[in-house]
Amino acid sequence: MKIKFIPYVLLFPILLYSCSDIEQIEPAEYETFGIRHDRTLTDYEAAITSTTDRPDFGPVVMFSYTIAGKSDEYIGSGTLITPNWILTAGHNFYEKEDQKNPVNPADISVYIGNDPNSPEQTLSVEQIFFHPTWIQNNMDFVYANDLCLVKLKTAAKNMTPAQLYTSTEEPIGNKVWYAGFGDYSRLKGQNPDFYSKKHALENVLDRKATGIVTRINGITYNGGLLAFDFDSPSGKSNTLGDNYVGEDEALLGPGSSAATALNLEGATVPGDSGGPLFIKDNGVWKVAGVLSGGVPEPVVGQKDSNYGDISVFIRVSNSKAWISEVIK
Repeated sequence: MKIKFIPYVLLFPILLYSCSDIEQIEPAEYETFGIRHDRTLTDYEAAITSTTDRPDFGPVVMFSYTIAGKSDEYIGSGTLITPNWILTAGHNFYEKEDQKNPVNPADISVYIGNDPNSPEQTLSVEQIFFHPTWIQNNMDFVYANDLCLVKLKTAAKNMTPAQLYTSTEEPIGNKVWYAGFGDYSRLKGQNPDFYSKKHALENVLDRKATGIVTRINGITYNGGLLAFDFDSPSGKSNTLGDNYVGEDEALLGPGSSAATALNLEGATVPGDSGGPLFIKDNGVWKVAGVLSGGVPEPVVGQKDSNYGDISVFIRVSNSKAWISEVIK
């Protein structure tokens, strides 16, 4: 069965630019996909179980479903925030351009464990709750409402749910972690007939944007975004620290970015949609963002998930009231 990863990039036109504004992308011999060219995917998979100071990635889960009449299988990522509830991205289950109706909850499978080919638990979904304005205002991270809560039919067993970062003081410049089930089948040594295993990557929080508003039925919802870029070991690809700001990148607000790549620096890839961005809060790693997508071509000629890629997350702190109201 062909696997189709839920789209997670925008298709807006890029603003006009001059050559002097464009950062040069990494030379072709250093092209990669989601991970550093001088690391292996095994390094990122091993980060899931490491005892080094990092989050508990156990609550990160994978979704899988098919749509009637189509042969593709769709996958996405999410996070258990209670034994019965998963926080993920709205576009995992509904995109206006591709669907007439949201996915039927009965068609969704949830896989718990690090290897979805041999899951520790497989659970069914009872109901999907989209952010109140997602069905109406449906453009990935543009409206900062790409959120969804998934209620399970039965609770996950032997799991400690992730905590949410509800403060609005997300620390720009601090280390963050991401985990998900993105598709790495194009990498050497990967079997395209199997799901990719859970992986984790580290980065530095470069951007924080708020003040994005959506309205429905007379009610106003405030939204925000978090983002990081994929810096190269050479320091030549630092898209959130250059002078060129495209239309989508402009949504992230002003700021700077260091060009130094971390040991397990990486970018998100298709299939990672809905996965968590972890930030440390008083010694505890908490979910501060939900992956919505990536900025398309942040530098001219940049390939998806190569050095220079920018990953954008929906800010959890702006939606804490809605989340609490749904899962109460």
